[in-house]
Formats: sequence, C-alpha cells, structure tokens
Amino acid sequence: MLTSNSKDKERSLSFLCCWYLGRRRVAMLLLLSLAFVVFVLGSYTINKESSNSPNIHQSIETIEFGSNQTPLSRELFTGDSNNDHIRGSDVDIIHPPPPSHHPCDSFSFPPPPPPGLRRPGPRPCPVCYLSPEEALAHMPKHQFESPVLKNLTYIHEESPVKREEGQGGSEFGGYPSLEDRTNSFDIKEAMTVHCGFVKGTKPGHQTGFDIDEDILHELDQFHEVIVASAIFGKYDLIQEPVNIGEMARKNIPFYMFVDEETHSYLKNTSSYTEDNKRVGLWRIIVAHNVPYTDARRNGKIPKLLLHRLFPNVRYSIWVDAKLQLVVDPYQILERFLWRTNSSLAISRHYRRFDVFVEAEANKAARKYDNASIDYQVEFYKKEGLTPYTDAKLPITSDVPEGCTIIREHIPITNLFTCVWFNEVDRFTSRDQLSFAVARDKIREKVDWNINMFLDCERRNFVKQVYHRDVLMNMKPPRASSKVIPEPLALPRGKSVGGRATTGKKSSGQRGRKRHRKVSAGGKNIR
Repeated sequence: MLTSNSKDKERSLSFLCCWYLGRRRVAMLLLLSLAFVVFVLGSYTINKESSNSPNIHQSIETIEFGSNQTPLSRELFTGDSNNDHIRGSDVDIIHPPPPSHHPCDSFSFPPPPPPGLRRPGPRPCPVCYLSPEEALAHMPKHQFESPVLKNLTYIHEESPVKREEGQGGSEFGGYPSLEDRTNSFDIKEAMTVHCGFVKGTKPGHQTGFDIDEDILHELDQFHEVIVASAIFGKYDLIQEPVNIGEMARKNIPFYMFVDEETHSYLKNTSSYTEDNKRVGLWRIIVAHNVPYTDARRNGKIPKLLLHRLFPNVRYSIWVDAKLQLVVDPYQILERFLWRTNSSLAISRHYRRFDVFVEAEANKAARKYDNASIDYQVEFYKKEGLTPYTDAKLPITSDVPEGCTIIREHIPITNLFTCVWFNEVDRFTSRDQLSFAVARDKIREKVDWNINMFLDCERRNFVKQVYHRDVLMNMKPPRASSKVIPEPLALPRGKSVGGRATTGKKSSGQRGRKRHRKVSAGGKNIR
C-alpha cells in the first residue's frame, strides 16, 4: 500500500505533467497565431512591392467605386502595326508592344488615416500610372466608335440675327433658336449644328476670336495629342508643366491662348518674345477681336471648341490656367481614357453633385448675377431637370469640376462640347450648371457615357495655384530682426514634424484657418 507521502508525490507529479502539457498547448497556439500574422503581413508586403514595381508610377490618388481596370475593347498599338510612326511630329514614335497583363492590376490602396489624423478639405488620393513609354504602348490603334453620329458639320452664317424675343446668345455663336437647340439633341448619322465660329472662312479667320495668319496654319497640322489652356483678362499666371517626359516634350504641343490684354502683360513680365512666341513649353497663341466682354466666357471658346480650332488632332487635354500640370500627358490619357475605354473624361465636383445646389453655391459666392442663374435653372427645371439622386446611378454626379477635360476628338464628343458651348453662350458662363443637361439629352438618344472620375484623382495630375489677382494682393512676409532662440529638444514621441500631438490648438492657431498645399504627382505628400 502507498503511504500518504507517496500519494502526495504522485499528485504533485500529475499536476506538473498537466501544467507542462497545458503550457505546450498554449505555446503551440501562440506559434500558430504568430505564423498567421506573418503570413498576412507577408501578403501585404508582396502586394505593396508589386504596386511599387519599376513599371508603375504610384502618385497621390485613385479610389473608384468600381474596378478601374476595365479591359480595352479596342486594339492597341504594337510594334508590328503600320502606324508605328506618328505623322506630323518632329520625332518618330515607335510604339513598344503592350504587356499581356496590365501592371496596375495588382495596385492596392493604402488604408485611410485614423479620424484624428485626417486633414480637412479636398485632398489627392492614390493613383497607379504606367510609365510614359508603357502608357503610349496602350494607345488604341483605332478610334473609339462614335455611336449613331458619324458625320458632324457646322452652321456657317455671315449675318446671324436674333429670331426670338429675349433670346440669349451671341453673334459668334449664331443665335441658335430653341428649335435649333432641340434639333441639336436629335442624334442622327449626319448632323449640322451651331458650334461657334459661324462667320468667316475657317475658325480663327474673320470669325471673331481671330488668330494671326503665321500661326493659323499650325492649327491644321496633325497631332496625336495636344495640351491646351487659356488666359484672358490677365486673370492667371502661366504655370510651367513639370514631370513631362522627353517623348511628350518632343511630340506633344502645349498651346496657351491669350487675348491682347494678356499678351501685352506677358511681353512686359515674362520670357516671352515675338520671335519665339513661347513661355517655357507653352506656345502662345494670341486671339484678336474676342467676341465677349466677359473674359471667362471667352475662355470657354478654346476650352469647349478645341476640335474646331484643331481639326486634325486625335486627343486633347484641357487644363485651366490656374492649374499646373504635374503628370506626363501620356500617363493621364492611359489612366482616364484608354484604361477605362472612354472617349471623354472629366472629374466630378468634390462636394456637390446636384445642379440646384451648385446654382445656390454660385449665387452665394457671387460667381454670376443671381437673376441670370435663377433664369437658367428655372428653364432647365421646366424641361425636366430634377435634383440628383441615387436613381441616376451609374451616373455619379450632375456637377463636374470642369477645370480639366480629357477627350478623344470623335463626332459624339465634338457634338457634346458644341451643345455644351451653346448652353454657355445662351445662358450664364458657369459651365457646371449646363453640363448635366447637355450630357443627359445626348444620353437619351444614344448609348454613350462620360468617365466622371473622382476629384481627388484630378488633384493628382494638376496642382492648383491662386489666380493672379490673389497673388498680386498677397502681402509679403514681414522680415523680423528678433532673434528666435533654438527650441529645446523634446522627448521622443512627443512631437511630429515640429507639431504637438495632443490635438489641441496653440494660442496662435485659435480662430485661424490653415491652408496647406499638397504636392501632387509624386510619391510623397508634404
């Protein structure tokens, strides 16, 4: 028989065995958990490394509600194509063969910052660009097919007159009647519509918005791609594009339209001379006899009627003069047109989606006289315009941020910008108010869509600056003779970038708004 001491030892040994086995099970569970965490982090790292491969330029934006990797339905340029060499350029472009899989298929988005670290106001978001050479390889071999409309011509009339009482419009636009307006939305295979430049032998020659003869012939040249902008009334300062690749510099013309007032200002304040007619990359084109007293309305002529000024251009990128282009044009076209199989792309407004809300915002900001805005909106309301709701999906907005337009020049996009211009000519110059009406009336007749990408994506490839009048009125910083002592070193973890991490405002910050510029088009945000 076992003694009591022996029983106690046996119980102690059993207890130790159970305790040891329990510890081993816990250790195994911990090891399995650690292995799972390592697996997840490893997958994330591989995905992140693939999106940062040498073939991908990951800048500051791109978040879509759906997949942005729509496969192209059109053939791409390849090295075996008969169109390997682009006509009308100083240097031949050889298109390399495109990859079998799109490099941005593996692109992943970083998680949003915690609520306490989010910065207020509209900001860029990540975008996956191809390199300029890879982007060019994805240029479609054939034009986007224009639905229904195949042949578009324009009305010519040397002595246009108003035909309706109280009719808006201008002599430059030809005073289209309400019947003309209705017919311009009746999409047919062949159409003739009002589209500005109704007088003269060709756009820019005795039409109003006249262009010097020595430059006018340049506009007829063939180009695959152009970039265009305009300054009227000395309203902006010329912004030099940056991050433009060598291929784009040699083969993509950059055109800046100016009126005579701005031209005189340039001659006195920039590197412009009459010999080279250039400021940096921009080729300066002076428009004489501009048809409107409103400088912003004059700016809508090249903005919306580029296809009339450049009849032999395939693609164009419009950039308002208050913006600086910071991404190569080939990369922009690949991302917003070719990758999505689109013929026209424009960003939606970052905050407003409804025309009626946009109209009230314009009135509050005194963008135009209130009576004219009310008249335009009431006219659209009687035609059937309703506030934006989810019922319009997949249309995501009725209000564009229209400072950039990316388009292929084909009959349906040319018609769209013609009728959009006619609305600007008839009503107010606030093109955000008329965009949805022109778009929706065309979409009622044909299956055609506009790629309305996020505004934070637009803020990736352009950097916004102030208008000239704001810059001129800014007070220079006052020089101080006071010697500021070097701040004491803070303990680690107590500050970030020189700012306290408590989240409280300092006494100098209370009651003030802080505006920070974001560096667009690069990997780092400052």
